[in-house]
Amino acid sequence: MTRKGTCWKMDKKGLRLNGLGLILFFAPLLTGFELLGFASYSWHQKMTVELDSNGKIITGSSVVEMKVEGIPEALQFRTARKLGMRGEAVLVEPPQKRYLFALLTYDVFLTGKVFHDLVGGVVSQPENGWAQAIQKVREIRELDPKDYPLLVTFTNITDPATVTKVDPDNLAATFGPSVSLKRITLEITDEPVTEGKIEGVLEWINSVNRLVEPKPGALLKETPVEHRLYHLDFRRK
Repeated sequence: MTRKGTCWKMDKKGLRLNGLGLILFFAPLLTGFELLGFASYSWHQKMTVELDSNGKIITGSSVVEMKVEGIPEALQFRTARKLGMRGEAVLVEPPQKRYLFALLTYDVFLTGKVFHDLVGGVVSQPENGWAQAIQKVREIRELDPKDYPLLVTFTNITDPATVTKVDPDNLAATFGPSVSLKRITLEITDEPVTEGKIEGVLEWINSVNRLVEPKPGALLKETPVEHRLYHLDFRRK
């Protein structure tokens, strides 16, 4: 039995909250979680890689979702935050039909750095940090070359172990004398997250963890950066 206009209902187990009652009961708790530092902010950002191939501009882009979730100061250090990313690496196809990938080797701090003059604050501040303000930004900016993500290609696209690092200052060494990197941009956008491009090109992406298995006894510092890559550097769900 439910009394009209109330949040309670009576059944064989006694007096219980109905649907409306549950909403009214938990809403203050959810607000309290945010005040405690459990706030969660997310946005979509689009990275675009532009190549110059003998005067012709070739582009590739990908939209990823970035997320910052707060952790209460009572439980963690003030600067502790859970950072998340969902999406794919940028895929570009130069004329030579050899793909170039701009990997997911960055995080939300790159976004804060690129748009720092618009949002201010720091990511560790749940109530007034840039993670909250960045959601309202709609602007495109060029990355500083020192902030470029790792660029790679494959000598054999069907074999993950053939991954090769690409020098952003010398694409000609990999893709031919007429190809160069023009710029890489970052944009906060309303576009949906990119899906399916990487899987369509890298058919092995669902069957590997680390692209190149390390040699027994090999030290990390002696391992080329491209041989330390995992499938998550190309796609994250």
